Amino acid sequence: MRIDKLSIKTVTIAIFLMVGIVAIILSLFAGAYFRQAAMDAQVGSLSRVIEVASQEILRDVSKQTFDLGMKLGHNKQLIQTLQETDGEAAHERLTTLLDDPFINGFVGFAKINLVKLRVYSPDLALVAESSAGITGLENYLSEYLVARVTQRSKTERLQAIDALWLSAKGPMYSTLVPVGGLRAVGYLEVIVDPVFNLPDIGNITKTPISVFSMAGAHININEQVDTDSLLPVEFILLTFAGEPAFRIVGYEDVSRLSKTMEHTQMVTTGGFLLLTLITLLFALWLFSRFLFVPLGQMVEGMKQIAQGKLNLTVNKKGLHEFSTLAKSFESMANQVKIRTNDLERLLDLDNSAILCFGHDGEAVYFNKGATALFGYQDDEISDLDLGDLFSEDIVQLMKDAVRLNAAVQGNALHIQLGCIRKDGHAFQSDAVINPLDVMGGFGYTIVLNPVSDETDDGLTNYLVNSIEQNEQRMHAVEQSLNSILEIAKNNPGMISGVGDLERPALPGLKTDDDKRLLREQVVQVMQSALACWEHDLNKTKLDLAEESKIWPVYIDKSTPTTRTLDKYLHTDSCPKNPRNQRVIDTAEFVLRQMNRRTTLGRRQLQQALDDFRGLISGLKTAKK
Repeated sequence: MRIDKLSIKTVTIAIFLMVGIVAIILSLFAGAYFRQAAMDAQVGSLSRVIEVASQEILRDVSKQTFDLGMKLGHNKQLIQTLQETDGEAAHERLTTLLDDPFINGFVGFAKINLVKLRVYSPDLALVAESSAGITGLENYLSEYLVARVTQRSKTERLQAIDALWLSAKGPMYSTLVPVGGLRAVGYLEVIVDPVFNLPDIGNITKTPISVFSMAGAHININEQVDTDSLLPVEFILLTFAGEPAFRIVGYEDVSRLSKTMEHTQMVTTGGFLLLTLITLLFALWLFSRFLFVPLGQMVEGMKQIAQGKLNLTVNKKGLHEFSTLAKSFESMANQVKIRTNDLERLLDLDNSAILCFGHDGEAVYFNKGATALFGYQDDEISDLDLGDLFSEDIVQLMKDAVRLNAAVQGNALHIQLGCIRKDGHAFQSDAVINPLDVMGGFGYTIVLNPVSDETDDGLTNYLVNSIEQNEQRMHAVEQSLNSILEIAKNNPGMISGVGDLERPALPGLKTDDDKRLLREQVVQVMQSALACWEHDLNKTKLDLAEESKIWPVYIDKSTPTTRTLDKYLHTDSCPKNPRNQRVIDTAEFVLRQMNRRTTLGRRQLQQALDDFRGLISGLKTAKK
């Protein structure tokens, strides 16, 4: 698309639409981003809740193991047996004492899963362990617990310690308590399986959870709850040494959060878009008020000035740039007006009659000398052509002169022409015919100096200088005429005495067949109007010209004639560019004279007029 086909209004609206579309996309993107951010925050919050719940469960396990450890650590039989030195017998008695909680139970046995009891010497060497419980554990104390015990002072070693640690059988939870109280003779390790207690995390978080080993095996899963529609939140439970022990997955019901977020997103997005729309509409109103409307008024004023209304002032109200532009254009129009007037005066001061004709032979310019010589008014010039003013065929004369290589000096043909005045009087005139480029087409400039005729006093008084005197000014005159025509070809109303240099082409009428169709329609309208005028109103063609004041009446040897109107009654004589408005005005004048009388002629005239209007409007008339 060419840039000159776009208007400022179209470009501005397009920019605003793009801004609106970008705003919509950004609002949707922001809404989705905020929703995801809320979900991430919810996941982080639930993960923290699971972490706190896990620590709470381990504290409960620690409490139960501590109670069991302290009870066994103050058992006199265990203390006495641990102090005995006979190895085999003491070892068997220790094993029996350590197996007793597995056999007879203990307070809180339902709250923990006891898997092993061990006794260590003060230097943390394994002395004995229960035969009950799981097997396959390492025969030494956890490295983490060893490090904790050895790093403490002597007084601190009498305190119990616990830890979650990794064993060959998986993560285990141990509590190490001194045996013998203040006079410790060794240490007792209570080992439990934390998997038994981890499902209680769901009771604290009030959400379903699943516990997985680090290898991915399901250790525990709540099969009573459908977790497919819930948001999974993972938490890695670490040992006290910082090693991954369990992967705990909690399932959060975020349907309410999703609904709340969707509602919030709709409200915020809708509000943002509404504010954006209001802002864009307000911006468009401002542009229309202070840009489009002043610019349109200024363009309309420029068009009228370009059509010849040079006294019209351009609307200067608007933004600074447009006001400056309007002032500059008005100044330019004034300069054109001044130069045009100078050129017109130059041609009017010439003693010769100067005429200009377009490529179709129709008159486009008469200077004052020409209007005085032929007796026509300025408003009658546009209806004239070469055949109305000269008895010879000018076009053929020029073609013959070129073909026969006649006396042509500088493309100008010197010849004597037979001329016809408005009143029908014929006279002879010396002429210089010069080919002229008119709007890219081929036209003619004719400079006349009538030959004296003693029987015509008007011509005798008009004659001034000879053709030889006028040739000295021909170049200056032709240059001035070319300048006028260059200005007037797009601005016919700018120069008085200039006819239609270029009538606007009708929609769809571009070929010769289209123009012929237009002339045929013109002739049909005029014939219908004249038939209705003569048969229904009983008046003459001359009466139509005089009463309507649309068509000029000529005096030909004391006899009034209607030469221009007669041309529009036949296709052969109809001008190539007929005066459409005159035809319409004539038909409407006849219809008004008919008042409300309905006749066949009136209906035919109305139909022809409607078809003609449709044709010049670029519309196809329906065939009746």
